[in-house]
Amino acid sequence: MAALNQRGVEAKEKERKELQFKLFPQWPDDRRGAPNALIRSAWFGVVRKGRRQRVVKMPIASPAGYEVTLTGWRLDQHDFDIWLEVMHLARDTKPGDFVRFSWRGLLRSLGRSDDGSANREWLKNRLEALAETTIGYKGERSFGVLGALIASFHVDEETGEGVVRTNPEIRPLWESVTYLDLEQRQALGQNQLAKALHAVLSSHADWLPMRLDTLMERAGAEYGRLRDFKASLKEVLEDFVRRGWIHSYAFTPSAGGELVEINKIPTPTQQRNLAKRINDRL
Repeated sequence: MAALNQRGVEAKEKERKELQFKLFPQWPDDRRGAPNALIRSAWFGVVRKGRRQRVVKMPIASPAGYEVTLTGWRLDQHDFDIWLEVMHLARDTKPGDFVRFSWRGLLRSLGRSDDGSANREWLKNRLEALAETTIGYKGERSFGVLGALIASFHVDEETGEGVVRTNPEIRPLWESVTYLDLEQRQALGQNQLAKALHAVLSSHADWLPMRLDTLMERAGAEYGRLRDFKASLKEVLEDFVRRGWIHSYAFTPSAGGELVEINKIPTPTQQRNLAKRINDRL
């Protein structure tokens, strides 16, 4: 039995190392790719305005089977926007490669101007947070630290040109990816909860009812009371209905807690996947 277990561990380690040399996936310019494991957990939360919180081994909601912690800074949806842009530049490159960028180009892609020092300082602080925040995990048989969402970055202050190095340790997460509609995400402006929910909805072809408190945890939403979260969530869902992104929604009582039901409108690709699932069952 011990020999079998050892062979299993060695096989997983071999697979992990092989994935580190596999290119990141490609996607069109009007989309932004992100791993489903990241979208469906609270790595990037819905954080209140104010001084950024320093965290040490902070547990975050994550898919079943793993315990995930963050050490560094509490990341939010603005950090997610920046990381999405960095990974957009890194698509079709090898994990661990250096990717070139410029202050002007990165700020423009984030909807910010490069006409002063304030936005550059904002971006600098956000990139530092991404590079300083590490991800720890514990599974059934293993535990460890994956490192940060970006391994490092360097910027020439005179030219505004820089390079960022991606972290090869997180390459296995990219085996299950959602391609977020950039125009839709940008249309949500500074609304962090709307952006978090848009990403979660995009990662599901068909929405399964989820408990309200579970959704709040998965979004990493910092609300003191569940009813306050529900009120904000209702506003976001009403907006999604007006935009034509979902058909309808409902809050339904249940024995375990109130459920959030969403009748979403799947993308053409998701429609094909749903049809395939149905055909496979026949």
